[in-house]
Amino acid sequence: MERFKSVATVALILIGLSSITTHAAEKSTAQYASSTNCSAQSDWFKSPVKPPKEGKDSPFAFIKDQDPSTNCDFHQWSWQKFLYLTQIDKNTNQLVMFGDDYLQVNNEMMPYLEPWNDLLNPAGFKLSPNLILDDTTQAGSHGELFTKYGNQPAYYSIHINREFIKSAAKTPITSSDQFSVGSVEIKAAWLATDQLRALYSEQEIDAQFYTRQALIKADNKTIRSSKVALIGMHVVGVVENHPEFIWATFEHQASTPDYYGSMSTFKKVTTAYDVNKVVSDSDNFIFYRKNTTAGDASLSYPHGETTTNTFRLYQYGVPNGAPYTTVATATQQNQDAENFNNIQQLNHSVQQALAAQTSPWQHYFYAGSVWLSTLDYQFSNGISGNIVPPNANDKLRGSLALANITMETYTQTYGDPNQTANYSINNCFACHGITAGKSTMAVSHIFNNFEKLRSTNKQLNVQLAQ
Repeated sequence: MERFKSVATVALILIGLSSITTHAAEKSTAQYASSTNCSAQSDWFKSPVKPPKEGKDSPFAFIKDQDPSTNCDFHQWSWQKFLYLTQIDKNTNQLVMFGDDYLQVNNEMMPYLEPWNDLLNPAGFKLSPNLILDDTTQAGSHGELFTKYGNQPAYYSIHINREFIKSAAKTPITSSDQFSVGSVEIKAAWLATDQLRALYSEQEIDAQFYTRQALIKADNKTIRSSKVALIGMHVVGVVENHPEFIWATFEHQASTPDYYGSMSTFKKVTTAYDVNKVVSDSDNFIFYRKNTTAGDASLSYPHGETTTNTFRLYQYGVPNGAPYTTVATATQQNQDAENFNNIQQLNHSVQQALAAQTSPWQHYFYAGSVWLSTLDYQFSNGISGNIVPPNANDKLRGSLALANITMETYTQTYGDPNQTANYSINNCFACHGITAGKSTMAVSHIFNNFEKLRSTNKQLNVQLAQ
């Protein structure tokens, strides 16, 4: 596809934003089939990597009022989508996610311009070809993420594709509209590579991380070019019958250890969270200092600190331990086990194939995804992230306690690891849920932020951009 021609084109597309509600038809409920072999497909590792099927010919299409999709189908979509986005586009010599079909935007869904995102600057109306990093407060509750040695925080970027923009272009948007199948929103977390040199040599960084140049914006006047390494990424996409998006997330293997985890199949834990437990005795993690107890590490944002010492509470976002195992339904806990085992098996399968290619992507892992069982789902009633009775959303599927350590660092449990009060808010739909009467488009924060700009007449001046 050709590159966006001008900011005028982008501006015209972005002006028409609002919120949507979709209404699922009344259909009979079907359980997800049990998947016993969740593995990578060989064509994921051939060039070019094809995007996963997402429309009416995909596993997500209903057949005779039944949902044939399996838990594994969603995980396979997630890995294949990641591999597709992170391959080199031969036409641009960039990753697909930085290529012609994608646009970097800020938190208000505005494009980055040269030299800055400033519409009053006539020299700034050219879309920037650079990765521009200026946001550091995305580690949950507006927190910043540092390495365990500290100094400079992680940076974040947001990227959307043409389908996402075209869906948002319609104006006015009504309750029957939704993001179209194929719409994608990406959030990526980056560290300047000099922040990794206490742990890795330059050669190790290049071998074990995806790296590239970026322009880091320190304030409105200063900018510096820096080599950065990818440390985490959300891949959020719409497939057939899932306007709520599949919320998939990926991390680097060296990020943090897991409090609840297993090297093999899922192991149910019935004991409560223990603040005196040493999470790991390894010194190989970027954001965790070895031999730190759970109580001495930070699950809530440590305001004012410029080092990070934290851990991932749930491996693959699968909730575990008391009181969850005493209050969640047996059906849900069986689904949790299947979900964990599918992710574990799929990760192993993908990483074996990537290791044979000596790819740096072998050092990343799929941390899980969350979605809804939509066959009977009434979106007009809203979307809740509650996972335990009495207010559980029994249509939630996948990794019910999903969090990326680089982006939900301090909102994994909202400061309550024992979940005495807050077990209902543990996954992407805790922040990206919607209340009754809201639209499914409202799950996107950048969409909502741009809509606020438009509603207060702080819109782009399209004439200036022409």
